[in-house]
Order: sequence, then structure tokens, then C-alpha cells
Amino acid sequence: MSRNTKNSSHAHTVLPVFPALILTILIHFSAPGFVQAETWYVAPSAEIPIRSGQGSQYKILAVVPSGLGVKIVQEDDPWVRVRTPGGTEGWMLKRYLSNEPPLTEVVTGLRSRLEKLQQDREVTDQKYQDLLTAFSRNEQELNTCIRERDETKIEFTSLQEDTADVIRTKKELNEKTRQLENARKELTGLRRKIGELERNAAVKWFLAGGGMLFAGILLGMIHKRSRKRKSSLY
Repeated sequence: MSRNTKNSSHAHTVLPVFPALILTILIHFSAPGFVQAETWYVAPSAEIPIRSGQGSQYKILAVVPSGLGVKIVQEDDPWVRVRTPGGTEGWMLKRYLSNEPPLTEVVTGLRSRLEKLQQDREVTDQKYQDLLTAFSRNEQELNTCIRERDETKIEFTSLQEDTADVIRTKKELNEKTRQLENARKELTGLRRKIGELERNAAVKWFLAGGGMLFAGILLGMIHKRSRKRKSSLY
């Protein structure tokens, strides 16, 4: 027999099993008295026995105190089949159960919640203090930045004024330098003219002196001749 034939035969054998299994599960879950396990609590009273069957004639499997939470796995009014936290399963009268937690458990839960809230409050208070500290530090840094900004602004304004003074002083210096250069040029021209005048005056004085000397010599010669003529007349 080939492998495909074996697989086909196995599939024909297995496939009918699944519907039967599903049907069995549905019948089991839909049977009267079956419920999904949920937690109920033993009502405040004396300790309640859990028996192996529905009746006082059945063996007591365990005795549960009031307030204990048990799981209801099956109901058959007025009895219910329960499972304890320790794993014991048995029957007990449903009137001894309540779906409300006992006051002791409620109080315990409230205390736990209160402790949790107190812890959360302490954490929140600490975070609040940390935020206040950070805010104060940031506020101080902000004030420092504002003060430094104002100081920088004043320094910048002063620097601008100083820069304007420097520019104005530089312009004035350039103007004075230009005027001084012009004065130097004028002084150099005047010196040159004075030199020329002095040279011209020296020449004139030299010429004047030479002329006076020549005139004196000429007058002397004329005077000498005049005397000679007078001598000859006598």
C-alpha cells in the first residue's frame, strides 16, 4: 500500500473523531447544573462542611470557615459543588455562600488600597518637591540669564556709543591729518618763497652795494679831477 493510501485511510479514521469530541464537549458544558468556575464566599456563620455528596449522610471532606473564597464548579439547587483553594472538591448548600466578599476581606482590601494610596501620595509629594526644587533652580537660572542679558545689552549699547565716538574721532583725526598735510604743503611753499625772496634780496643788496661802491669810486675820481683842474688854474 502506498503512502498516500495510508494517509487517506488515516484521515478517514481521524476526521469522524473531531465532531464526536466536539459534540461530547458541548453536551458536557450544556448539561444541567454545570457552571463556569467562579469565586463565591462562605457567608458569616459557623464553619460549613463540604461533603462528598448532596446530603448530610455523605462524608465530610473539609470544613471551611466563613469568609473563605471557593470556586463553584457545578450547581444543583440547593446544592453546589465547590473547589477550595487547597484543591478539595465537594458539595455544600448554596445558602451558605455569597458573591459579596466578607467585610474582613473588604476592610483588608481597603487598608491595602489606603496603604497603596499613601505610598503613591508620598511618591507624588516627593515628585512635587523635586519639581519645586527644579522650578526654583530654573527660576534662578532664568533671572541670572535675564540679568546677564540686560548687562550685555548695556555693554553693547555702550560699545555702540564708543564705536560711534571712535568713528567720529577717526573722521576728525583724518580731517586734522589732511589739514596738517595741507599746512605742511603751504609751509613748504612759503619757505620756498621766503628763500627765493631772501636770495632776491641778497642779490639786490649786493647790486645796491656794488652800485654804491661804483658810485663812490666814480665820485672820487670826479672829485680828484676837479681838484687837479683847480690846481692848474692857480
